[in-house]
Amino acid sequence: MILESNFFKKYGRFEIFYMLVMVIYMAQATPETGRMIGGLSGNPIPFLLPIILTYILWKKHPISFKNKKLYLILAIYSIWAICSLIKYGNYTTEELSYHFFMVYAIVIAYIHNKIYGYTLIPIYEQLLVFFCKIAIGGWLIAVLIPASSSFFHLFPETAFGNHVLYLFNWMDPAKGQIYSGIIRNAGCSWEPGRFAIMVTLAIFCNLCQNGIKFKNNKNIWWLLVTLATTQSTTGFFTIMAIYSIFLIKKFNLKYIIVLALIMIPIVYGLLQLDFMGKKVRDRITNAQDVSRLYEQFDYHSRKQDEGIYLGSLDRFEAMTFEWMNLMHDPILGYGRNFKHSYFYTNITSNYKLANGLANILSCFGVFFGIFLFYILYKSSAAIAADSNEKRKIGLFILFCLSAISYQVLSVPIFTSFWFYGYFKQQKNQRTKSKHLIETIQLVK
Repeated sequence: MILESNFFKKYGRFEIFYMLVMVIYMAQATPETGRMIGGLSGNPIPFLLPIILTYILWKKHPISFKNKKLYLILAIYSIWAICSLIKYGNYTTEELSYHFFMVYAIVIAYIHNKIYGYTLIPIYEQLLVFFCKIAIGGWLIAVLIPASSSFFHLFPETAFGNHVLYLFNWMDPAKGQIYSGIIRNAGCSWEPGRFAIMVTLAIFCNLCQNGIKFKNNKNIWWLLVTLATTQSTTGFFTIMAIYSIFLIKKFNLKYIIVLALIMIPIVYGLLQLDFMGKKVRDRITNAQDVSRLYEQFDYHSRKQDEGIYLGSLDRFEAMTFEWMNLMHDPILGYGRNFKHSYFYTNITSNYKLANGLANILSCFGVFFGIFLFYILYKSSAAIAADSNEKRKIGLFILFCLSAISYQVLSVPIFTSFWFYGYFKQQKNQRTKSKHLIETIQLVK
């Protein structure tokens, strides 16, 4: 079975359904499922659905919002947001919506952590395995039966293909998501790389509970095989780093030598893939050629109307300009609205920057940005403390590497993990998890 009945009995049918919906919104395959990130205008149903479901979840598992840490983070954010609004003098609905969605993400993270506790880890892992099974099936059909493209074209179009009931997003070869003649697997997300970092988080969850274990661990095989089909540079580098962290049990010569003997051949082999070593070298070389980028900006400024996005700069190229943004607005940052950035206002308005790691500092400023990274580190340590396999920096490294290419903070579930340690109760979160399970079983 794709999802075993014991899984529903243990954690609750509605609780699983709710988190499944959150994963779909996390994937952002369509503009509708991106409504938890931004965008008040449009069809209200996709915007209201997660709010209604969260309210039902809260009614089933009432929690108090009288929490000093919740008040503190909301107060800090509010002060920063007010200063940012005053700085730019922009009080439009669009401007205010950027701040609404960040507060929304923090409150949702609070609810998730207070209700689910540590069960968030096994539930998320199992749901990603569910999506991976669908992704592998859809991907195999697309690769082995090219004529199936006519079937996939019957479904609504997305940026790089067509999504099938929000469960699988077929990548159209004509839109470029293909390496060495093989279509990339985007799973339930809008793009293969985004799905890859969702899968790496699930692999991390599996490692926290089981350690490095391949025997009698079907989930890890589903996750690793699916990650391979995404052909994602970010996903591969991230998982190599995470496995390295879990391989090192002690920092002594013995374990370092063993790690080197295991990892060096694997890393060398992976770097020979087209989307690994060669791609990274080419992107770094391009990023260093800043004059070429400026010529590219000037050309498109002449050819296109102002304000039309032709695409996103690559992660390495974007990092350069995000640091430039930070240098021009180091204290408050440019805010949640990218249009206030130095890059947009002084270089070009025809491109977006695809780098979430440097973006946290350039967006929120040095002080608030560092505080957010501190929260992430505390959460990384807290998950390690509650897990069978304890790797204090595991989640921190995972999110930092994932954020090099994609936005993580403010995205559903990612934000819940980010704030896990911050909203953690004094007692072990596993106790909270047992309470949730016992409550569900009692209701039944």
